[in-house]
Amino acid sequence: MPFPNDIQSALLFDRPVSHLEAIMRSFLHIEAARSGLDYNIVEAKLGVFYRLFGGGELMITLEYIAGPANPEVFKPAMSSAITRIYCPDMGERLMRHKSHILIGVSEGAIPSTPDIDRMLSQIGYRKPGATLPQFIRRLEICALLSRLAMDAVPASAVHWTQSDQLIPGEMFDALAEGSAPGPLYVHPYLYGGGESAGGKALAGIRTFGAAHFIDREIRVEPSELPWAANFETILAFLRVATLPNGYVIPDNDTFGPEDGSLSYRIRHIAATADDVALYELEPLMYREYGFQSDNYVPRERAFDDRNAPGDLMPAAAREKQELLDEWETKRAMAEGIGGRFEVRARNPQPGASPPPQPTGFGVRRMFGRKTG
Repeated sequence: MPFPNDIQSALLFDRPVSHLEAIMRSFLHIEAARSGLDYNIVEAKLGVFYRLFGGGELMITLEYIAGPANPEVFKPAMSSAITRIYCPDMGERLMRHKSHILIGVSEGAIPSTPDIDRMLSQIGYRKPGATLPQFIRRLEICALLSRLAMDAVPASAVHWTQSDQLIPGEMFDALAEGSAPGPLYVHPYLYGGGESAGGKALAGIRTFGAAHFIDREIRVEPSELPWAANFETILAFLRVATLPNGYVIPDNDTFGPEDGSLSYRIRHIAATADDVALYELEPLMYREYGFQSDNYVPRERAFDDRNAPGDLMPAAAREKQELLDEWETKRAMAEGIGGRFEVRARNPQPGASPPPQPTGFGVRRMFGRKTG
């Protein structure tokens, strides 16, 4: 579901630690300085457990457990190739940890359990925190607390449960300081797809965590492009969707940066009996890696959608107006995030070389940062 209420991290340490209260005090000091928000300590067991409430209806818990965490919890994350890429010795780190700290951040005073959530839903109660900015704030607060916990004593690993990722302690700070949605909040499950005709290994991505932002996970079918390049495009797609005035790129449109260095088509995949609804990103062109799909429409075939060539438009007046209205709506969306809307002819326009062919056109949108 979008915007999960309960955000949790588990920090694993190779030895016993005793700085839980120091974490709590540091957090209160930082929050008071940067936001002016107050928290009340509503429950405390010295050095073992603290519950804070405030800061705009946030509930925060800090708990120290003088023993290892349940290994069963880590099995899904350990099955992911990205865990081994980030940290080849993650299995050994899990085996040798001696204690852990659990950090929880949620919205509202009422705890979230399946029974409580079901009862509240039945009476039409809308739980607090059900907006994107509130969700992102919960993520950021949990990330801040996790970083504070490692300032004094470095953790060997962090289990970030929202995206079910196991992160080596020395890598967590760099991921946590980035804005959401970022690599900490979206888990790229990698899967193989054999080799290309040229002998290149193919790798696909299926996300876990993207649906928390936009209500669907994202897929890139196995591609010869590096998985990291496709993953960065996934994050760019998410950033467009979560910007102020942002939106999910419409079905069958394409997007890429203003410099034209890459292009991806977006498809909205409906749910089936075997799978949930997804957003699929199809790589069309990636200049850095010398990649270009047969489905790529070059930028040279762009035309002014406010004055489109007549032979590219539908013959029926109603269909023509519907298409012009669609372009106008999409142009407004793109410009609303500081981007640019662009329409390209799938086939060359009249007078271009090679000669035009008689069939159709494609609708394309390009976006990029504002300039000037």
